[in-house]
Amino acid sequence: LKELIRLHSYTQMALAQQEYMVRLRRYFHEHPELSKQEDGTVDTICKELSDMDIPFVNVKNGGVFAFLGDEKRGRTVLLRADIDALPGQESPLNGGGKPKVCVSKVDGVSHTCGHDCHAAMLLGAAKALKAMENELEGRVVLMFERGEEGGGNIAYLLKWAFEHGLQPDTSFGMHVFPTAPTGKIEIAQGAAMAGAIPFRIKLIGKAAHGSAPSEGVNPIDCFVAIYNSMQSLRMRFANPYDGMVFSVGKVQAGTVGNIIPGELEFAGSFRVLNDADALRVWEELVRTVDLTAELYHCRAEYAIRRPTLTLKNDPACTSFSKTVLSEALGAENVLSCNANMASESHCLTAAIWPGAYVFVGICNEEKGMTARNHNECFEPDEEALPVGAACHIAYAAEFLKNGPDTSDRIYRGSLRDFFTKYNPPSMFVFEEEDN
Repeated sequence: LKELIRLHSYTQMALAQQEYMVRLRRYFHEHPELSKQEDGTVDTICKELSDMDIPFVNVKNGGVFAFLGDEKRGRTVLLRADIDALPGQESPLNGGGKPKVCVSKVDGVSHTCGHDCHAAMLLGAAKALKAMENELEGRVVLMFERGEEGGGNIAYLLKWAFEHGLQPDTSFGMHVFPTAPTGKIEIAQGAAMAGAIPFRIKLIGKAAHGSAPSEGVNPIDCFVAIYNSMQSLRMRFANPYDGMVFSVGKVQAGTVGNIIPGELEFAGSFRVLNDADALRVWEELVRTVDLTAELYHCRAEYAIRRPTLTLKNDPACTSFSKTVLSEALGAENVLSCNANMASESHCLTAAIWPGAYVFVGICNEEKGMTARNHNECFEPDEEALPVGAACHIAYAAEFLKNGPDTSDRIYRGSLRDFFTKYNPPSMFVFEEEDN
């Protein structure tokens, strides 16, 4: 690794925490917890922060905020990591068929997205930043987020921040991906990750014997019509210059070939880089399901979520991050990339507090570490942990010194209004309070 990256002071600070981060990453990996169930992970994070003498608050249902430096000395930078795992059995072998260094000890739950790395890297950065706390020209806030994998728990953290007057000037986040080799990072200009329109639809028809289809209502026919219409939504309602993908990953109907089923259920998502396109496609998707179900004499029950925001990199913060990370890691290791069509809850944080979101390379073909995220064979190269930690340290310390002015791009309105417009499912946070 030392041959891959320049030994800048921030990089040296991160490398000094490598053993610590590896130990934590393996502990988190062996003890994964699903969204909304990360109590043990949160307890471990809080213990580590306590041992570092870093003040923190454990936000119920949301995660952890921790605080370094002094806001009286300057501006505030927020560094973020998500901490939850995924349902699914992990393979003991990686993408190259080689044994992994550690495997989940929890049946049916695994860190196959890399959030164990994210938590470890931010804690490693915390240790380094604590050592230089008196030199920080402002305040650094660490945010460990529960429930990124569809849990919506970011709403609790943002609500706490607004209620307690926490107003960072910028936010910085990252994700490990095997799209680049270990030692490299990638930064997208503009859209970094896509907005999502998840859907789950049940079509209710009427069962009948296959020899008498006229006596039934076949929901499979209705599904085929809806599916074909979905495939054309991108062409009819989206800007051809912006990315959009569509997939159905689940279709369930019937038990035998000679009986028309009474119900069919399917689920999938659209991923969209243009927020206006996403809203239009969402509206047309709802209309398509309603009208097609009526045409085929079926009843439709569905949950079609309004689109989440695209995760956007602020132009000024992106340019700044490229400069400071090139100085820390070497310009040859800071690459430009296209947007990733996966989705991220950090889109909400970035829409409130502008900043940069980077992708940390974890691919090592020699070690067999090539499988993509959410794959049972996924394994990150732990040599990348200091790279991610160095990014956190460099962005935070340098932004506080001379980062771009973001004051005109910070969201200043009501958080309730923000969620009403951009993320209606998270209104449950406010409904609980109202009730």
